[in-house]
Amino acid sequence: MIFIIWCVFGLLHLAITAYLSMAFRKYTPANNLKRPKLSVIIAAHDEEENLKRLIPAILSQKYPDFEIVVALDRTTDNSKYHLADCDKVIPIVINEVPADWNQKKYALNEAIKHASGEWLVFTDADCKPASDKWLTSLVKQADDQTSIVLGVSPYQIGHSFLSGYISFESFMTAFAYIGRALHKKPYMGVGRNMMVRRSFFKRMGGYEKIKNIHGGDDDLFIQQHANKSNLSIVLGQDALVWTYPKKSWKAYFLQKIRHLSVGTTYKNRDQLFLGVWHTTHLVFFLLLFFNASQSFFWPMLLFYLFIKLVSYRFAASKIGTHINYMLLPLVDMLYAVLTPVIALWSKLVKDIPWKN
Repeated sequence: MIFIIWCVFGLLHLAITAYLSMAFRKYTPANNLKRPKLSVIIAAHDEEENLKRLIPAILSQKYPDFEIVVALDRTTDNSKYHLADCDKVIPIVINEVPADWNQKKYALNEAIKHASGEWLVFTDADCKPASDKWLTSLVKQADDQTSIVLGVSPYQIGHSFLSGYISFESFMTAFAYIGRALHKKPYMGVGRNMMVRRSFFKRMGGYEKIKNIHGGDDDLFIQQHANKSNLSIVLGQDALVWTYPKKSWKAYFLQKIRHLSVGTTYKNRDQLFLGVWHTTHLVFFLLLFFNASQSFFWPMLLFYLFIKLVSYRFAASKIGTHINYMLLPLVDMLYAVLTPVIALWSKLVKDIPWKN
């Protein structure tokens, strides 16, 4: 009986994985020829060193008309002096945050108030565009019906196992939300690589309905306002925004708790989808070792790994990123266990601020 349950959960999880992977076949690069003015929006708290890497990378973009608006949230470093002499950069100094606002959302909101571009391009201070065609790639996907463009922001793979795992985990996040969006069921995006039409942002009320929630400046905005007709996807190496992984497991856990804490506010259909996907994944690995003596154990396990390998490899090729396939069995199992554990932990932690 346990073997049958194991097989059923494994096959159901593989069916969802294949469903997400097949969505990437629907992606078609567009070529919008318009080049509207863009406002790159960044919220930063004591990010001087990161900004020294990011700002030059944005300024080197081969795009004709853009500005960079940086909201400096209660900074104690020299960020504002460094940005003062940067061309196209508008620094906004924030000394206090209203009690009814989340810190990051308030910083982003203040930056948007000073933006003049037709489109708002969101990224984070600890990021770097993968190419000088990043802005152009985003705009190419934005036709007259588009109000939101979702991109991908993978983590750079370092030499530690932690960085390798975080890179895989970020791929899995993109695999799920891009796959669902390509199936016309968007549920989230990442604020490290996302573009929103400024008039649409204002018409939808900006962050007003979610301003006091910790986290969710990206996925909750998508939850509330994205649909199958107003959203586009941008994929490919030129469209990526790389970000740097956390250097300790503690920092990573705190970041994921903040990200996952807003999951309970998702639409029921999205909570159901994610719940089934992660539950089948977890049960498959929890029952794995109870079935090692079964005659069909190895064929089933090899079939599972084969489908995972093919699905992930195809999606990664479309996204423009890379996975360490030698580590796939280990990181896939760790992801199956850690994700629901951190999600449960996030329900118990009440207050994880963006920055102190």
